Amino acid sequence: MAMDFLFFLLPAGESPQGLWMRTGDHFAGCVLRVETMGTELVGRLVVLPGSMFRAGWIEGDLKWRNISRERGGGWRMQDLRKHYDTRSATVTMVDYCEYRLTVGMCGHLRLHTGALPFFPVQRWVRYAGAA
Repeated sequence: MAMDFLFFLLPAGESPQGLWMRTGDHFAGCVLRVETMGTELVGRLVVLPGSMFRAGWIEGDLKWRNISRERGGGWRMQDLRKHYDTRSATVTMVDYCEYRLTVGMCGHLRLHTGALPFFPVQRWVRYAGAA
């Protein structure tokens, strides 16, 4: 993973539509489908690792919304966050966090807050499985 920044030196610039699997953190293994819903591009959860299930996530959750292309060729979007109370085993609050989304070469995707995708908040790879 240390060299995966190379996939983003020349971003692919393609659409994020399709299946993506999260990597490199405690929600690794999560699979999300980015598709058109009405006039909007959204991302829904289709496969959950146990860590997400235990934190109040369910299949079908609308994880990404308002995915739109920026002028410079990148993307902006909002990512759903669930605040989970382990003592009561309930989701106490939900909100959305604004991110930039960059699709890199060889099926890599990053969510990041800075102008460049070199310090991502989340890492994703194209998923070829049948989710």
